[in-house]
Amino acid sequence: MFRRLSAAALAAVFLAACSGTTAIPATLPVTTDTLVAYALSGTPASLPSGLAVTLRSTVRVDASASFDVAFDFDSQGRIVVSPVRTIVSPLGSNVPLVGIQTSPLSFDAITAAPSGYYRPDTATVVIPGQVFIVLATRQTASQSCFTPSPRIYAKVVIDSVKPTTTRAIYLRQTVDPNCGFKSFQPGLPSR
Repeated sequence: MFRRLSAAALAAVFLAACSGTTAIPATLPVTTDTLVAYALSGTPASLPSGLAVTLRSTVRVDASASFDVAFDFDSQGRIVVSPVRTIVSPLGSNVPLVGIQTSPLSFDAITAAPSGYYRPDTATVVIPGQVFIVLATRQTASQSCFTPSPRIYAKVVIDSVKPTTTRAIYLRQTVDPNCGFKSFQPGLPSR
């Protein structure tokens, strides 16, 4: 009888964990950071050209795939945001699936990640002031999510750029580091 009770209790816990993204409470606060990245081309490889949303920092772009998106300028001086799999081969097991969705709303007006289509593994051109949302899927323990909803959302805006001098890209990011949660409101999210 104890084994049947234990199995039933384990099944109840498993079903509760799989029932939705809010079955597991958020433990980390939503944060906003101001960061600087540098273009992938025309700058030293030692400079950070990528954004790692859960690390809340810009990072070097290399084969380790420790970034979610990379930044560059195209031949017309426009900002190109490229998900990790457009830069690093997706054959590696630690390469996250990242999608991007642009928004016509202002950075402050977006209080939660929108539903809808996130362009997976496709580079996107953005202009300063245009907001884009990053959806990074973290599927392994080393990538931070153990839940049935291994998604991390961040909203990003490019505030300004210096395409011809330092090739710097000045940006702000708000990230909800809780797997499956979509809130961009400050503090601990409830959804």
